[in-house]
Amino acid sequence: MEDLRKDTSGQWIALSGLVISLIIIGLAVLANQAALAGYHSSNAALEFPKENIRELNQHTRDNAQTIKDMAFYMNSTTNETVPVAFEQLFDNYSTQMQKLYAVHGEVVDVSLVSINSTTGNYTMEDIDMVFVNITYDDGRTHYSAEPEIIEVME
Repeated sequence: MEDLRKDTSGQWIALSGLVISLIIIGLAVLANQAALAGYHSSNAALEFPKENIRELNQHTRDNAQTIKDMAFYMNSTTNETVPVAFEQLFDNYSTQMQKLYAVHGEVVDVSLVSINSTTGNYTMEDIDMVFVNITYDDGRTHYSAEPEIIEVME
């Protein structure tokens, strides 16, 4: 029994086993943290509302052309001038967009800055550009395009 007490060669085996187990635990923790960091960073990219912003810009471009056509129609059937009719219709569009996006908890402001006419006569061929301020905010992301230039040519 006395020989077993004085034999210390097994201590190196136990110590190396302890060191190896601590290294394996450390590597497992690092691998777990790397997986979680990758998951959270990919979710952050998915949460950015680029499709909503792109959709808002595209709707505004499409509707500016439609509003131009409607303003000229209103000019031919009523006493409204083209710029006044365009501003009224664009204000209605802006109000509707604010209400639609508010349903999803997003704040949108689409406001008309100016109508660019090449001659100042406001004929169908003369209005070629509309300057619009577009602002989008969903609480995390704030986007602002001031002014956004929209071509409204036929």
